[in-house]
Amino acid sequence: MQTLGFSTVAALAAALALISTGCGQGDFNYGKIGHLVEGSPIRLDAEYVMLNQGQVDCGVQEDLWDQPPPLKGVQGERAIAHLTDKGRNLKFSDDVTIGELRQPFAQVRGDFSLQAIDIQSDRDGPQPGTKLVDIRIGVKIDHTCFPNPVLLMGVRKGNFTQDYVPVLMFRFGNGWEFEKFVH
Repeated sequence: MQTLGFSTVAALAAALALISTGCGQGDFNYGKIGHLVEGSPIRLDAEYVMLNQGQVDCGVQEDLWDQPPPLKGVQGERAIAHLTDKGRNLKFSDDVTIGELRQPFAQVRGDFSLQAIDIQSDRDGPQPGTKLVDIRIGVKIDHTCFPNPVLLMGVRKGNFTQDYVPVLMFRFGNGWEFEKFVH
């Protein structure tokens, strides 16, 4: 039996690494994540976006929703600004809620262009060939009240929250592809 020298073993290991890289799942990097999220519109079904007071006021002025009743400063009090047809045409699917969380929020439904704002982390997903990504993501709404993308709310323990960023799942097939929001 012939023994292999160290340099031969190292060369074989390097060749095996190159071969396995070609058959593997390719690079998964933050630049790709942004491209995958921003490449084409993504269907949002009953996801929530955070609004600021200026956007709420603009929406009232532009007849996207009704003027909400004033809050009296009582802890836990909330006000609802009811959507109009103009608001529904922008793919808002539920009234604007004010006072329940730190910032006003509303539900959206439909195909939206998204913007990756801050990719916080990634990890292996629950199935082989998947990755989970914690990402601050903006939803582009084509109206003067929303010159910048509005932030998508995350989910923690089954509830939408403004304290956590959304988690997206990506799957490797013929390259990495966005699969779904993880709730």
